[in-house]
Amino acid sequence: MRTFMGIMLTVIFNTCGFAQEVEFTASATPDVLHVGEQFNLIYSSNHQISDLDLPEIREFEFLGGPSQGHSQSISSVNGKITRTSTYQYTYFFRALKEGEFTIPAATAKIGNREYQANPVSIEVVPAQTTPSSRQNQPDGNDTEQPEEIDDNSLFIRFMVDKTEAYIGEQIAVTIKLYSKVNLSGVDQAFKGPDFTGFFIEPVEVMPLRSLEREVYNGDIYGTGILRQMVIIPQHSGDITIGSFDVDVSVRQEVRRRITDSFFDDFFFPDVQNVPYTLSSGPVRISVKPLPDDAPDSFAGAVGNFRLSSSISGTETMTNEPLTLKYMISGTGNLKLMDELTVDIPAGLERYDPVISTNLDNARSGTKTYEYLIIPHNAGIYSIPPAEFTYFDPASREYRTLYSQSYTVNVRKGEWDSLSHAVSGVYKEDVQLLNEDIHYIKTRSIRLSDKDSYFAGSWLFYILSGAVLIMFIVLLTVRNRLKAYNADVVQVRKRRADKYALKRLKHCGGLIEQGKHTEFYDVLLVALWRYLSDKLNIPLSGLSRETAMEQLKIRSIEEELIREFFRITGECEVARYTPVAEHTDIKQIYQDALDVISKIQQKLK
Repeated sequence: MRTFMGIMLTVIFNTCGFAQEVEFTASATPDVLHVGEQFNLIYSSNHQISDLDLPEIREFEFLGGPSQGHSQSISSVNGKITRTSTYQYTYFFRALKEGEFTIPAATAKIGNREYQANPVSIEVVPAQTTPSSRQNQPDGNDTEQPEEIDDNSLFIRFMVDKTEAYIGEQIAVTIKLYSKVNLSGVDQAFKGPDFTGFFIEPVEVMPLRSLEREVYNGDIYGTGILRQMVIIPQHSGDITIGSFDVDVSVRQEVRRRITDSFFDDFFFPDVQNVPYTLSSGPVRISVKPLPDDAPDSFAGAVGNFRLSSSISGTETMTNEPLTLKYMISGTGNLKLMDELTVDIPAGLERYDPVISTNLDNARSGTKTYEYLIIPHNAGIYSIPPAEFTYFDPASREYRTLYSQSYTVNVRKGEWDSLSHAVSGVYKEDVQLLNEDIHYIKTRSIRLSDKDSYFAGSWLFYILSGAVLIMFIVLLTVRNRLKAYNADVVQVRKRRADKYALKRLKHCGGLIEQGKHTEFYDVLLVALWRYLSDKLNIPLSGLSRETAMEQLKIRSIEEELIREFFRITGECEVARYTPVAEHTDIKQIYQDALDVISKIQQKLK
């Protein structure tokens, strides 16, 4: 029975194995090394190799091989058995000279076919100089102090992809650790700098558990990324970002001396974890203002974007809703974009858009504006193209994009008619009883003089006067509303209060859902956009200093100003530091409601 089961399992496993697509790959470990160091050239396949033909390799010294290895794993999911096999062939080489080399593809015969592996790239740097050991041992001390580590053996770098940028332009920041010593730990509570003057979008980075080999300045280091983010400058001028500090522990050997005279010349090693604080040094960013020739449709977008649109239908009935959608995709400050300017013809009612931002990463993604439109009158309506303008830092000019225009045919709907078929009785029911006379009107009849007319009566003149007065009142109100809405500054100020309350209400919902990181993002944007609309300053040109100056001009108390920027500061810190876990998020939300309410009363 066991023999039979073994044969069946073998058949099943072989069938599963041959059903797999053949994989044949090559790799080198390590692929960055010093002259004189050894490396392993490894060829792997998920099927057994019958013949392996290596390319000609002259740049390296062949030491031996191949060393063969085989491993397999078996899994069963929902009754389906999967077998995975790995066959490895390892060759050993030594680097003879410095440079960048490529080992050509090897060829292997698997089954009845030949397969080629990928080429392998190897970088070789000059041989490492061996530090001289200390010849003189301290006298009269039981232990030696560990050797000091120089700045070339252990350091961190604060790297930005550009040191010159425009207001609103994205800057990629990477903070990286470089080490040639044996690290025993890295403090994850990084002492990050204060990015005053920048909007910050953190990039998720896996916790540092191991270092990768990398060549820097002609030498090999173990490297690891501590933090990545995208920063967006909010005002022009030279902005200095402070130093990034991190605490690390280095495993160092300390020799202990035995005081017994017989062992005077012997020292016994002891390993200690020695703490070090690494500092990156400050970084200066030169921020240039945007050109002054911005079109009226420019609303602070900086980057490289595309505009597309769609509509749920072009044939509809009255009071049947349509969905008009605009999508802006590309690379840039998507989160800081304001609403699009969309013109909807009269007869179509437009509601406030539903705005959603989906990021592919911290630098690119798609922002969607979804408008609900309800036609109330039948007819043919033309929706003109939406206009979107952004500043392209690469070409240093403004670019304007236009969406597609739409023609919507609205037909009279079923519920648009004034006369509906209503079941019921409009006259008195008459019961036929085989009588000659069926229906006799019994109500009294009102008669009037044939020479009297309503057009000359006193009621006619009263109603005519009332209609004329109503027309004058309506015309006056219309003109005042037109002038009221023509003042763009006042419209933007009035809109600020409504949108601020709407976004703050959304923040409250995020707290209940436990989305704390998204809460700080939405709250921070809501506060800055409120100031932008209330002070009539474009978001791209609004900074902490500008806002404080304008609030003081409008007689806002300094205590209220400090409270506002205290909240924005806590939001910025909470978005990318572990401090957010200990922050009273509900208190921040209540403080934001209070400060918006107080500023609103002052800036009516």
